[in-house]
Amino acid sequence: MRRALFALALLLSARPALADLCQSNLMIVLDRSCSMQQPPKPGGTMSKWVIAGAAIDKLTTKYSGMIDFGLIMFPDQTGMQCLQDGPIYVNVAAGNEMKISTTLAGTKPNGPCVTPIKPAFDQVSTDPAYAKPYASGPRGFVLFISDGMQTCGGTDAQIVSSIQALYTNGYPTYIVGFGGAVDPVALDSFATAGGVAKPAADGGAHLYYQADDATALDAALDEIASAVATTEFGMCPGTPCPDGRCFNGETCINNFCYAPPPDGSSGNGNGDGGTGGGPHGNGTGGCGCTLGASDSIPTTLAFLFLAAAFFARARRRQ
Repeated sequence: MRRALFALALLLSARPALADLCQSNLMIVLDRSCSMQQPPKPGGTMSKWVIAGAAIDKLTTKYSGMIDFGLIMFPDQTGMQCLQDGPIYVNVAAGNEMKISTTLAGTKPNGPCVTPIKPAFDQVSTDPAYAKPYASGPRGFVLFISDGMQTCGGTDAQIVSSIQALYTNGYPTYIVGFGGAVDPVALDSFATAGGVAKPAADGGAHLYYQADDATALDAALDEIASAVATTEFGMCPGTPCPDGRCFNGETCINNFCYAPPPDGSSGNGNGDGGTGGGPHGNGTGGCGCTLGASDSIPTTLAFLFLAAAFFARARRRQ
């Protein structure tokens, strides 16, 4: 028993720091243009701003400890109205839930009355967590929520280029259109550039996530967060790969990155390593392949090991 526990301790001590595997970054890029004062549908009683704030509060509360959040709002309230020349409202960091909530409550979409989308995307890369191309550690993602079209600061083609630059550096972008005043063609192009377009299997006519009320916005944000969160059944399988990409030689299987099989082959997803596919990185293999192929599930290994030791000890007592 002592030897078994010693071996388990060596296994876990050889793991990367848990935060490197079990935490994702999510920068929320939120539209605070004046049109957010209106309800998402005619006749509504709550403004898009109030609904969006409540949805973000739910998001950050539910995924606290699994995702580190940040917040950019556009237009900002500093300098020139078509530039994001003020500081980021909340830089990505752990424990930002209350800070984001109070920041949202402390401002209103009452000016400037412009929609500078490209400068907002460009501002993401000024956050230290997104300043360099991704190499290792927590994955970074962007969540964009807007109720309208760009009015200054660049063209739709330039916005696509900014989103593609983030994706090239390892940071995919999720696009959420809120209300009926959005430009579906533009948002579809943004979603494609972001590398995590809404899967066709989810239904709908668009590649972005369309929300027209509080329920739909809550559902869209939860679906997105569940794809970038790094826990599954209370465990940490590994770094998430909803865009189908892994780094450092790992393979995307069922939305998580795993080390290749011991023989170095790429596997086929049917029990020996598999490969990911689709915008959410869904492979064809089941859970049977991940335990042997992965070095990124210490919680699972520890549970199985300790359970076996417990039953063995119980048998000896009988």
